[in-house]
Amino acid sequence: MKRALSVAAFCLVAFGLVPALTAQGPKKLLFLTHAALYKHTSLGPAEKAVTELGKSGGFEVTTVEGYKQDSKQLDFSFFTPEYLNQFDGVMMMTNGNLPMTDAQKKTLVDFVKGGKAFIGAHCASLTFYNYPEFGEMLGGYFNRNLPQGTIAVLKVEDANHPATKMLGTSWPLVDEFYLFGTAPWDAARPDENIDVLFKNKIPMGFSRDKVHVLLSLDTEHMDMSKQPNLKRGGDYPQAWTREYGKGRTFYTSLGHRDDIWSNDPVFRAHILGGIRWALSLEN
Repeated sequence: MKRALSVAAFCLVAFGLVPALTAQGPKKLLFLTHAALYKHTSLGPAEKAVTELGKSGGFEVTTVEGYKQDSKQLDFSFFTPEYLNQFDGVMMMTNGNLPMTDAQKKTLVDFVKGGKAFIGAHCASLTFYNYPEFGEMLGGYFNRNLPQGTIAVLKVEDANHPATKMLGTSWPLVDEFYLFGTAPWDAARPDENIDVLFKNKIPMGFSRDKVHVLLSLDTEHMDMSKQPNLKRGGDYPQAWTREYGKGRTFYTSLGHRDDIWSNDPVFRAHILGGIRWALSLEN
C-alpha cells in the first residue's frame, strides 16, 4: 500500500524543495552478515552503523542478524525471489560458501543484473568461492590479508565519487587490508590464487578492466619493512565499483575494526557514499 503524503510534504515535493524520491519513500536495503568461516566482532557494529546511516541517507535497512547464527546452522529459508524483490539493494558482510541453493545464488545475481544494487564490505570477498558468478558480480575474491595493525596509505583514484569525494588525494588508515586473486586457481601452481586462510580455490581473477577502482594502497608512502607480500609500486586495489548488467556494485575491503564503524566519521562517509551510489541515490 502506498504511503499517503501530508499536505505539507506534498507541497515540498511539488515545488522542488526536496527530491521527488520523498514521494516514493526511501530505498530499501537488505543487509546480510552471516559468517560461515570466521565471525568478525565488527558485524554487530556494522549492522548498527548502516541502519543509522540509512536514516539520513535516504534508505531503510532490514537486517536478519545473521552473525548471531551458528556458523553450521545458517538459515536462508527466507531468501526467495518474492522476499528479495521488496528491496532495492543487498549489502553483504559475509564469508564462506553460505548454504544457499544454486537457485538462491542465481536469484541474488539476477537481482543485481536486473537493475538493483549490491554492496560488499570487507569479508564479502570471502563469500561463494563455489559460485564464480558471485565473484564476477563483486569483482574479485580474497587471496590474503596484510598483517593486523598495518598503517596503510590509501591512494584516492577517483576524488569525485560519492564514496571517496570526502578523502582528498590520500587516506592514512589502520585496518585489515586485502590482496585479491589475480587468476583462477590452477593445479599446476597450487599455492597461487588460493585463499591462504581457509584454502578456498579462487575461481576467477580480479582485473582492473572489469571494475572502476576508487582506492588502492600507495606503497610509495608506506612502511614496507613488515610487508613481505607487497612490492613497492605494486597495484593493490582496496575499493571499487562495477556496473553489472543494469545494476550497480560497490565493494570496499575496509571494515574489520569494530570501532571504525561506530567512531570513524570518514569511514562512515565512505560507506554511506558507496551505498548511496549503488542505490542510485547519488552519482
